[in-house]
Amino acid sequence: MALLLQVGNFIQNMSLFVAGYLVGFLLVWRMALVALPFLPFLLIPGGFYNRAISVLALRMQAAYNKAGTLAEQSISSVRTVYSFVGEETTVKAYSDSLNETVELGLKQGFAKGLAIGSIGVNFAIWAFLAWYGSQQVLKGYANGAQVLITGVSVLVGGMYVTIKLTVYKTSFQYLGSLSTSLL
Repeated sequence: MALLLQVGNFIQNMSLFVAGYLVGFLLVWRMALVALPFLPFLLIPGGFYNRAISVLALRMQAAYNKAGTLAEQSISSVRTVYSFVGEETTVKAYSDSLNETVELGLKQGFAKGLAIGSIGVNFAIWAFLAWYGSQQVLKGYANGAQVLITGVSVLVGGMYVTIKLTVYKTSFQYLGSLSTSLL
């Protein structure tokens, strides 16, 4: 069920991307053509963010597993820990294993902050498109409404591809593993 939802989201977002650029090329083709080289600047921050978050999530999962295993072993053999006066060492080991998750959480927060900060790239692209669109209006190639619709459709189409980059990656990995297991 979840895979079908992800495939549906993939089709929706790719359709929005294609439709955004199609509308852009139909209205003010010069402006859409000028916006095309900026597409990697929309994709690259999303790719770095997704990579960083997935790596940090795996490391956090391993750290939490380590802490959980330590707590489980200590609780299951509480009499042994108590008889060897190992409470302090057990608490210190558990605390140290949780400190690793705190450090990873800080790194994850930093990665999320960078991703949110990279939204400024969208504003820079929009500023350039607004300037270029004003030049197109001054030369008589387009009117203001066409420039606005072209800019929004091209920028939003590029952002929809960026938004679901992680979903696409995990979906295709799942489909790849599913296809190899069926063969």
